[in-house]
Amino acid sequence: MKILVLSDSHLNLSALISIFEAEKPDVVFGAGDHSKDLEELSYVKEDAYYYIVRGNCDYFDKNQGDILKFDLKGYKFMLTHGHLYGVKRDLDELKVKAKDGGVDIVIFGHTHIPYLEKDGGLYIFNPGAAKDGNYGVIEIDGEDINFYHKNLLQNKN
Repeated sequence: MKILVLSDSHLNLSALISIFEAEKPDVVFGAGDHSKDLEELSYVKEDAYYYIVRGNCDYFDKNQGDILKFDLKGYKFMLTHGHLYGVKRDLDELKVKAKDGGVDIVIFGHTHIPYLEKDGGLYIFNPGAAKDGNYGVIEIDGEDINFYHKNLLQNKN
């Protein structure tokens, strides 16, 4: 299974479409800030399943929540933008929330900086800002899981 991880598109729908076409994912995670971009992507590219949360710039988004927890391929995921957990300061509050919820993988955005950490049994993953061409890919094959940071502009070379 290939999961495309996007955050912070900030009205750059064309970048999302290009990223989707380059990766051809089975599932798409949208970690907020212009969640409407992800909704529009889901209309244009219907051949994937979408999980979307809103971010601090999504003031008027009444369709999406601030956090999603779900199971996928044997892993418990938590998807959030991160602004409610002070991720620009540190990741302590986010880690506590994820660990208390029995989460295996927490996905967040907000900082615009690609990030991957394994803290005990918890993976913490930020794809970076899609508005800058940054995105993440998670590949799950049986019990193997791999995380990748990618950039649309670098992939065109």
